[in-house]
Amino acid sequence: MNRQEMEEFAIKLAPVLDGFTAEIAEDRPVYLVRPDGASLVVHRVWKRPERVKIIAGYPDGDAGYGLPRHEITVAVARDPERIAADIRRRLLPAYERDLVIVRERMTKTAVADAQRARFAGRLRRLIPAAHVVDEGRRLVARWRMGTAVYVLTASGEASTCHIEIDGADHDLVTRLARFLLAE
Repeated sequence: MNRQEMEEFAIKLAPVLDGFTAEIAEDRPVYLVRPDGASLVVHRVWKRPERVKIIAGYPDGDAGYGLPRHEITVAVARDPERIAADIRRRLLPAYERDLVIVRERMTKTAVADAQRARFAGRLRRLIPAAHVVDEGRRLVARWRMGTAVYVLTASGEASTCHIEIDGADHDLVTRLARFLLAE
């Protein structure tokens, strides 16, 4: 099955596959996508031109967030309604269950990212000399005062954040304690 045949296959399949539309771009594989972020990729099967592999994809192109890969192989000679029924029966139930998990994880990550960004902004206001770096699950602030070098590392979720301060004097510890209590 060549590229044009895969595109035609997707175009015929999309209208009978509950909310999916064919998405065709020259520089990407052939996709069937839904507005909610669900996506199915149409791949040819090596040395089997009569079959295609339908692979479920997760948002943001992530490799599944540690969840199983969902895919089936179908015969292209079957009519689109039967192929769609096969996809609904064999692929979509487990994929949609895992897609809910992925969305929940993405939401949780977005909330944590926003909390970390707010914390970084407040930290920059509290210590203007600090160079604050967001490393994902860890926030690091470094600054100098005279010959002293200070490093503040905050890691973990906002509710269980672990903070280490190296080289802090009493004034700094007092200001940070007030800041953290307000946080």
